[in-house]
Amino acid sequence: MHSLKVVIIDDSPVDLYYLANVFQHRRCQVQSYADPVLTPMYQSNGCPCSLKSTGCPDLIVSDYNMPVVNGVELLETIFKKGCHCRHFAIISGQGLMDIEEKMTRIAKHGTRFFAKPLDLDDFYDWLDRVEQQVFEGHPAEQSPVFIPAPP
Repeated sequence: MHSLKVVIIDDSPVDLYYLANVFQHRRCQVQSYADPVLTPMYQSNGCPCSLKSTGCPDLIVSDYNMPVVNGVELLETIFKKGCHCRHFAIISGQGLMDIEEKMTRIAKHGTRFFAKPLDLDDFYDWLDRVEQQVFEGHPAEQSPVFIPAPP
């Protein structure tokens, strides 16, 4: 069976390690980056994946609050370069009200928002749908779903 190719971007070493373990436990191929500007997607002039034999990632997961560029700015940059990935998630410890307007800008790309701490049941349900969409060739969800932080 095909495994998801996942790129994770988070400036927190603890969160990066945690997310990488979540995806590796699901037998995903994982590339992780602590600095968004060091990712091949950010540094290239176009979609860098089409130049590599590995192809584009199936899923990009980014923290929102990072130095230099935040997660929404990173995804907007990736979209402008013609990235072929169709599944995205922004994870944030900030409240939804602080980033809702920015998330609306990238909603057409099927970006999903998750609050920290992650509700793993909701996160895994979403990953199950992403896997099904990738393996069956379905398009990504076309609107963000905002998951508020637990009370």
